[in-house]
Amino acid sequence: MRVLILLLFTFSSFAQNNNQKIAYQYFINGDYDKAIIIYEELNKSNNPVNTYSPYFISLINTNNFFTAEKLAKKLYSKNPQRLNYLVDVIISLKKQEKSNKFTFNLKKLFRKLNGRNSQAIQLANRFLSFEMYDVSLEIYERSSKINDSFSYDLQKAQLYSLLGKDEMMVNQYLDFLLKNPNQKKVVFSNIQRFLDNNGIKDYDNTNLVKKSLLNIIKKYPDRYDFNEMLVWLFMQNRQYKLALQQVISLDRRNQNSLAKIFDITEKLLDLEKFQLAIEGLDYIISKGFNSELYITSYINKLFAETKILKNKNENLEPINEKYNSVINEVGKNSYSILLLSNYAHFKAFYMKNLEEAKVILEDAMKIVNADPIDIAECKIQYADIMLLSGNIWDALLFYSQVEKDFKENPIGHSAKFKRAKIAYYKGDFTWAQAQLDVLKASTSKLISNDAMDLSLLIADNYNLDTIDQPMMQFARADLLFFQQKYDEAILSYDSILTIFKGHDLSDEIYFRKYKIYLAKNDTESSVKMLEKIINDFSYEILIDDALYNIAKIYENEYSDSAKAKDYYQKIILDHEGSIYASEARSRFRFLRGDEITEEK
Repeated sequence: MRVLILLLFTFSSFAQNNNQKIAYQYFINGDYDKAIIIYEELNKSNNPVNTYSPYFISLINTNNFFTAEKLAKKLYSKNPQRLNYLVDVIISLKKQEKSNKFTFNLKKLFRKLNGRNSQAIQLANRFLSFEMYDVSLEIYERSSKINDSFSYDLQKAQLYSLLGKDEMMVNQYLDFLLKNPNQKKVVFSNIQRFLDNNGIKDYDNTNLVKKSLLNIIKKYPDRYDFNEMLVWLFMQNRQYKLALQQVISLDRRNQNSLAKIFDITEKLLDLEKFQLAIEGLDYIISKGFNSELYITSYINKLFAETKILKNKNENLEPINEKYNSVINEVGKNSYSILLLSNYAHFKAFYMKNLEEAKVILEDAMKIVNADPIDIAECKIQYADIMLLSGNIWDALLFYSQVEKDFKENPIGHSAKFKRAKIAYYKGDFTWAQAQLDVLKASTSKLISNDAMDLSLLIADNYNLDTIDQPMMQFARADLLFFQQKYDEAILSYDSILTIFKGHDLSDEIYFRKYKIYLAKNDTESSVKMLEKIINDFSYEILIDDALYNIAKIYENEYSDSAKAKDYYQKIILDHEGSIYASEARSRFRFLRGDEITEEK
């Protein structure tokens, strides 16, 4: 008899467990009505605590609010210390719009708050899950008043966002950063998400963050993190002059922002905002020779000034004189070796004085106690000049030395890439591609991308071709291009277009010619080359490059916003996967007048 009872109990327990699993599966699948039927039966013969939460949620999601209230009240009356049941009573009352009872029970809940962190988070999260954000917020506020050890800034900021109180959200994040300066990444990340606005940039958001930052900076002018965030905000919105002014102002106060100024000038150089970069570099240079950034700033300043004069097709002799002046000031030593390397590059590639460039580098490579990396940089520069002058074997020798000495260093990867490029120029495409495939995994993104581009060029136009003459001719033309023998290079490219009409290299040739004309300051011809790609080779891989570059020319050189907008829009609509899509979208909005003012 006792065995029979035990068997019946075991079977009953198994059936209940099985039904509980089935009900929970219905709940997970969103079949709440089916789940409720099983939960109702289970609760007649079982402890409702075991199935409470999915049962309650199922009732709420099927608008059975009164039944949900009864269920929560029943369990709360049996477990008055468990405030989660009282929370659920309040939730069900809110759903029924029983405002008086809702208010009465909410006050009861508030009286029972004890300030414990775990209690506040648990109760607030329950209200949050039912989108009762204002109540969740009040839980945190009341708990932090009871126990000021916990401020819940991040949680409150999230709730302000959900309530649409954006300014309060931003201020809450800034308050959190004020108290927790080591949590800068967390705050920056959340502010960034707000500024991104799900991919739809909203400049009301930007202005709101700017306003909040300016307010807190007035109160705490020496807090570097808030100033840094304001600089970051200006840079995000292309307000480069404001960013530079802000960080210079910060350095004048605390004398420790030169590195940040230098970082901004590097970004400005990448953006070809040379005059603005020079302003920042001049500030660093004004701090004197003792600054570790003094010579590097001079190097970048002379580079920027060279670009300005070259773009205007003006005489570069003033730059030559400035190089000599700086070198005379700092001397030829281990500290100035990169300045000498850059001067040699300027002499060779801009002044066309190869012999003087070689002498400068030969002297630099003899400097005692120089950093081996700096010597390697000089060797690569020397090899570049050898290649420029047609001395290929000496170029290979110096590249090989650097590659051998710095195998696991980016400068070694750079040397390896340049060796592969010589093999490409000479027509040894198989060996070149083998080296390029290794370099694709380089830690340097620039080298990796360059290697991938050249590898794809070889794969698409040599490995799959039936004859190698077009590719051989193209590689020779590329060498002439590098050697700045522009007219010869154009003749060589054109011969491929004539002899091998319709060859897959055609779009590459027109893009190379665009770059040559650009280097010769022949904007009109460079535009014609891009138009040729756009009109005749819209199916080729370089179409988005052509669209983006012609848009930039119309925007910056011709000041034709309408045409520039048309080309940016083509990228947005027809090439949404392009690496230029994001920038094209931003430029299009700016030209249309959507974005805040950008300093030129």
